[in-house]
Amino acid sequence: MDGTAEHWCFPLGYDSGSVLEPAMTHVRGVLGALPPAGGATAERRRDAVLMVVCELLTNACRYARGPTRLDIDLRGGVLVVAVTDTATAPPVVRPWRPAQPNGHGMHVVVRLTADWGVSPAPGGKTVWAVLPVP
Repeated sequence: MDGTAEHWCFPLGYDSGSVLEPAMTHVRGVLGALPPAGGATAERRRDAVLMVVCELLTNACRYARGPTRLDIDLRGGVLVVAVTDTATAPPVVRPWRPAQPNGHGMHVVVRLTADWGVSPAPGGKTVWAVLPVP
C-alpha cells in the first residue's frame, strides 16, 4: 500500500425504509471524490462497491433493527466498506439455490470482494468488505 488513508463515516438511523437511498447517495459521493481512474475496469469496480454496500445495508435492514453506521476507508489501493448494525448474529452464506428469489446476497459479497468478515461492535456487529479502489 502507498500509505494513503482516508475515512468517511455516515451515521444511519433504524428506519430501514429510509436508510438505503441516502446511504447509497453518500457512497456515490465518496466514490466521486476519489481520483478518477477511468476505463471500463474502474466502472466495474465502482459498480461492485455499490452492489456490496447495498447488500450489506439490505442485510442490516432485514436481519437487524437496521444499520447504525456506514464506514468507508481508503487504505492505499483498497476500499474497506463496513456496515454496523444491532444484531450479533453474523451473515450466512446460504447454499446456492437458483430457484429461490432471495438468499443469494452474501454470494454477491463473496464474489465481488477480496475479503470480508465480521467484527463485534458495541450493541451489535460490523460486517466489512475489502474491494479494489475503482
